[in-house]
Amino acid sequence: MGKSEKRKNKNVSLGTANAANVSSNVSETMGASCSYETEKLHNYSKISVDFDEFMMCEEEFPALPETPCKSPATKQRKTESSEVAILSQLGALSQLINTRSDALENVIGENTRAITSMKEVINENTKQITSVKEAIEFVSAEVNHLKNKYGVMESTLNKVEETCVGHDRRLSQLESYSRRWNLRMHGIPENEREDVRGRVIDVCQHLLPEDKDRLSSAVDTVHRLGRKQPNKNRGIILQFASRFFRDAVWRAAKDSAFLRENNIKISEDLSLADKERRNKLWPAVEKARKDNKRAYFIGSRAFVEGNEIFPPA
Repeated sequence: MGKSEKRKNKNVSLGTANAANVSSNVSETMGASCSYETEKLHNYSKISVDFDEFMMCEEEFPALPETPCKSPATKQRKTESSEVAILSQLGALSQLINTRSDALENVIGENTRAITSMKEVINENTKQITSVKEAIEFVSAEVNHLKNKYGVMESTLNKVEETCVGHDRRLSQLESYSRRWNLRMHGIPENEREDVRGRVIDVCQHLLPEDKDRLSSAVDTVHRLGRKQPNKNRGIILQFASRFFRDAVWRAAKDSAFLRENNIKISEDLSLADKERRNKLWPAVEKARKDNKRAYFIGSRAFVEGNEIFPPA
């Protein structure tokens, strides 16, 4: 017998068995319905017809699937050892999580305390910064006030400086002008209880013999310069009452043989500013004289061939 025939017979037997099962079920159902119908209608013929029709439809059931050659693999259940290992791993993981959680809580607590401390420090620094800011604002206001005062004082000082410069210039001019009545004389021996005025008038009379009688009244004040020092002749300053006689004596002294023979020198009485100006002009005057040019001073002013020269800037 071939496999197909065996499979067909097997399917028929299975179909018959299934039909028998279905018949029993239907019989039970029909019995119940027959009792029901008996109670109501007492229709037995109808039940027989229905059962015959049901049996005639037996061949219409679909063929059952073939039985597989091998039975399906049974599912492997987890052994107790694997469950223990999993529980052990879960316990270790839980312990690790708890440990990490405790460590994290400690870190968070320390960070919280640190943040609280930093907040306190920041608040203290904020107070100090506020105090410093107030101090800076106060100092800034004081500085601005001082700047304003300094501006006013600077303006006033500039005016005072300009005034002082003008006054210095004016005083220098007045001093130079007042010294035009004076001459200085050097080389006259200094003695105890000397008559300085008489000796100066005598020198002037030798320079201006034609005005001999008038010079005693033309010479006003005569005195030695500076403090007395041993073995040193101090210079003499003489002030004239008349510019006329002063200029006449000064002109006569330039080429006087009497003065050269007695080693006496007469010079103008110059202020410090005039001396400084002359010192600056002297190299140009000296060079002009070496070039046989007519060069001379009038007060602090220098002239070469009648033309005034000025000190270098």
